[in-house]
Amino acid sequence: MGKLAKKFGLHAAIAGAALMFTAAPAWAADNSANNTQPAPEHHSKLKGAAVGGVGGALVGGKKGAAAGAAGGALVQHHKNKKARKAASGR
Repeated sequence: MGKLAKKFGLHAAIAGAALMFTAAPAWAADNSANNTQPAPEHHSKLKGAAVGGVGGALVGGKKGAAAGAAGGALVQHHKNKKARKAASGR
């Protein structure tokens, strides 16, 4: 049971760190005093792949990590496409 507990502890620590890094920009800036439209945000494919990989590893092991990383990068790519389309006015 010692190995299993260590394994889940490591996965939980990695997942917690990933969530902390994704939520950190929301804590950093307060745009309530600024009435201008913010610039379209770039969604990092690398960060999406990392978060997807961690989530996939928790659910499905090594193969799940690969699938989660691919899915995470794909989601971020789609978000970038939507942001570019909205910025162009179409």
